[in-house]
Amino acid sequence: MDVNTTRRSLWLGGLGRMVGRTGPVLGLAATLLVGASGCLPNLTPSFLRTDTPAGPAKDTFILRPDGLVEDKSGPAVSDVSAAELGAAREQFRTGDYKKAESLFSRIADNEKSSPAIAQEAMYYSAEAMRMQKDYPGAADRYVALLGKFPNSTYREQCVTQMFTIANYWLDETRMEMKEERERKEGKRWVVWPHFISFEKSKPLLDREGRTIQLLEQVRLHDINGPLADQALFWCGVVKMYNEDYREGYYYLSQIHTRHPESPLAPQSLELAIFCAHMSTGGSDYDGRKTAEARKLIQAGMRNYPQIAADPEKRAFLEKQLASVNEQQAEKDFKRAEFYRRIGHNPSAYFYYELVRRRYPHTKAARLAEERWNELRAEIQKDKPAPAPATGPQAKPAPLSMDRPVPSTINQWDRGPTPAAPPIGSPVPALVPTPPVPQ
Repeated sequence: MDVNTTRRSLWLGGLGRMVGRTGPVLGLAATLLVGASGCLPNLTPSFLRTDTPAGPAKDTFILRPDGLVEDKSGPAVSDVSAAELGAAREQFRTGDYKKAESLFSRIADNEKSSPAIAQEAMYYSAEAMRMQKDYPGAADRYVALLGKFPNSTYREQCVTQMFTIANYWLDETRMEMKEERERKEGKRWVVWPHFISFEKSKPLLDREGRTIQLLEQVRLHDINGPLADQALFWCGVVKMYNEDYREGYYYLSQIHTRHPESPLAPQSLELAIFCAHMSTGGSDYDGRKTAEARKLIQAGMRNYPQIAADPEKRAFLEKQLASVNEQQAEKDFKRAEFYRRIGHNPSAYFYYELVRRRYPHTKAARLAEERWNELRAEIQKDKPAPAPATGPQAKPAPLSMDRPVPSTINQWDRGPTPAAPPIGSPVPALVPTPPVPQ
């Protein structure tokens, strides 16, 4: 009990001495707090303040494969761009297309414009050019818009306008085709080509080349749409008219492959067959196009009743098929001649027989039969006659042209085939196999 009293008294005494020493200091501090409270800074934490002043803009970064990169792009759409867009819309609405084109082009070229604003500006700048009949510039704007934004909300409008412009540029080509047909009929002496166009609505040079480029863009951005088959058709027709048959076949054959239900499919198939046949260069060149032409002819007879039921179109396909047969027969006949010339008589014999059987009503088939008979006579002359067979089963070998060649003649380098032993002859004994040494 005495010990606790002593400890309490010691603790209170120490506390009193500490207060006595720091009392003046505490009093002075209290006086300063009361007298100068308005001069002290706000000690409230920053996350609890409501009057925190706006500090400097913080840097933002973008995470890329090579690390963090500072994002230097500004706001999506500035007030200036929004104001210019409104002014451009107003100029377009009032019909001042030249000024509207300038404003829309400035907004489209601004890298800080949002994608939606940039698409609208590019589309309406192209529309302003089109309304001024600057079709080449408008076409370039449409292509640039679809190249930058393939899934743009203005895609269908751009594709439609591009096809309309390309179709307008083809008017001169269609006129040249008509004049060329009249020249062949004897109604006209000469056809003047249109190399240069001085109109603002047409390209100055290479009008057909620009037209094909524009039609290819139409097909690219609307590959299964309602204008894709028409774009392919006119590309192929222009190429065929300029005698570029390989390119014409490339465009026209895709209509049958990708758009079989198109109303242009039967006509494009006929033109594709003609282009495929004309693009081969003859029997001395690659024959794959000729084989493809044969497949197209069969497809036309099988898949399009309007072709098979029309006597004129059916006669055209039959004529093309006969021409394909002549070319393929000539190619195989030349291959047989080559083998005979270098001394490979078996291969030559095979190809002569192939031409005879596969193309029976062609000129090459008649020549192949003559060569086949000559080659057969040479073989019979060079080879000794086989020993006559004996016995009741022996029969003369058939030598008809419609039957396979006997084995005694077809064995080119083995000599005559030995005769079979007569029935009833003794069978030779088998030679026993010697034992394997241990």
